[in-house]
Amino acid sequence: MFKKLIPAILWAFLILYFSTKGTINLPESWWDFFSMDKIGHFGIYGIFTFLLLRGFLSTSSKWKEKGVQIALSISILYGIGMEVTQYAFFPGRYFEYLDIIANIIGSFTGLLFFNFLIKKYD
Repeated sequence: MFKKLIPAILWAFLILYFSTKGTINLPESWWDFFSMDKIGHFGIYGIFTFLLLRGFLSTSSKWKEKGVQIALSISILYGIGMEVTQYAFFPGRYFEYLDIIANIIGSFTGLLFFNFLIKKYD
């Protein structure tokens, strides 16, 4: 099973690298939710959830039964954890609620896209 999760693990390290690099400005309003930064968060966590689902649901183990809940939980908690990590340990990085919202929406969109592909090619 671990072998099937390697793409998701590598993606998580990529998220970690970019989440802890450089500085960024805080958004000035809720309209900034549609900025490239938020769209990036949306896409990155959508891909992360998709890769986790692909890993968990392609196994024949006990992970397959609860793969959706596990994948969503990992993706959402990782997104929140990255925001806390940025704030706590990296000067010039900030905790942003809008990033968390974009991460969560992206995670659920990754699930929807995964389900769409499963039904289309099933």
